[in-house]
Amino acid sequence: MAQRRSHQKSRHGCIECKRRRVKCDESRPVCANCARRQTECEYDSTGPLRWMTDEPSRSPRPLSDRQQPPPSPDFSLLGQFHSNSNIGNGDVALPPLNICDLELMLHWVNETHGVLSRSQKTNTIWRTYVPEEALSHPFLMHGILALSALHIAHTRAIIIIGDNGQNGRDYLQVAVTHQDQALALFREQLGDINPTNGKAMFAFASITVLYAFGFPRTPELSSSAVGDLVQAFVLVRGVQQILNRAMGNIFEDRAWSPILEVDEYDPALPIEAQAAIDRLHKANEACTRQDPILHDSFLYQEAIDHLADLIAAINGGLGFTLVCRWAIKLQPAFVDRIRDRRPLALAILAYQCALLPRLQDVWFGAEWGTRVLREIWYVLDDHWRPLVHGCMEEIFGEQYLLNPG
Repeated sequence: MAQRRSHQKSRHGCIECKRRRVKCDESRPVCANCARRQTECEYDSTGPLRWMTDEPSRSPRPLSDRQQPPPSPDFSLLGQFHSNSNIGNGDVALPPLNICDLELMLHWVNETHGVLSRSQKTNTIWRTYVPEEALSHPFLMHGILALSALHIAHTRAIIIIGDNGQNGRDYLQVAVTHQDQALALFREQLGDINPTNGKAMFAFASITVLYAFGFPRTPELSSSAVGDLVQAFVLVRGVQQILNRAMGNIFEDRAWSPILEVDEYDPALPIEAQAAIDRLHKANEACTRQDPILHDSFLYQEAIDHLADLIAAINGGLGFTLVCRWAIKLQPAFVDRIRDRRPLALAILAYQCALLPRLQDVWFGAEWGTRVLREIWYVLDDHWRPLVHGCMEEIFGEQYLLNPG
């Protein structure tokens, strides 16, 4: 007769195992039986806290028990954490997360802010300080999200999501919605730019310029690329008036003051660029000789000199804000010459547009370059076209060289 295997009773098993009269392995805080059955496991308070003293179980857990999934974590403890300020007031009602807006802000911090930055100091301002300012000024927050959405619309292909092939967000429409809300709130404060909102007004005005340049224009028979660019220039000049009123608040804050500074750059031009500037000056002199009374030689000379400065700045690594500065420096009378399609004014504008695709982090430069230059080319006659030959080659490359007419 086989000898009976010795058996040691489980004297400190859980209450559930005792009720079911089954052997408990006394593992704490949850024994194997209760873990398998997913039932509440409680021990008599007089039992030893073996799970705290790391005492091994008297009998090994069966293999089938070890293969069971671990019990789900109990988060009930977190329900005990409350802010003292809310005692007696109930839970605070929070709106649902707006994933689209969170995505746009993340895109601003990672990428979009870079188009406004000129240096490490200004990068910190646009990446960190401007979003912080937007927390107190909703018009600036909407402006940030609008430019981020516009950036995504330019640079990201439509994403197909889900099994039904539904298109991703229409980021262009998202941009328009945020910009409309931003402008409505911004106009309410235009008459009262003060130390409280000055930096936010400055930042939003700058963002609005980028939005105006970056918004895609749909080519239509009645539309004019040159006219669209002139409108953008007029907006830049109008925004500058707002910036001038807000600059006092910027200068008073040392963290923000670098945003008004322009990094030094070499004013000397490469040989090819200097040759192009010289050709424009010679064209201006020829027009003066032909019509010394009506042709404003000084107006064109000033615009050409500003163009040379812009070329040098871009060669020095400065960004799109220098293009805006060029537009601000232009005399209103010269902008009128562009609007009237005067040949020399269009030629000067052609060189400015040829620079846009060369700007770092400017995702809308190529669009302006191709649209405006193509229109200028068709407006100019054979006498003026050779003056913009270099611009056309810069933008259209081999396509232009094979078919220059």
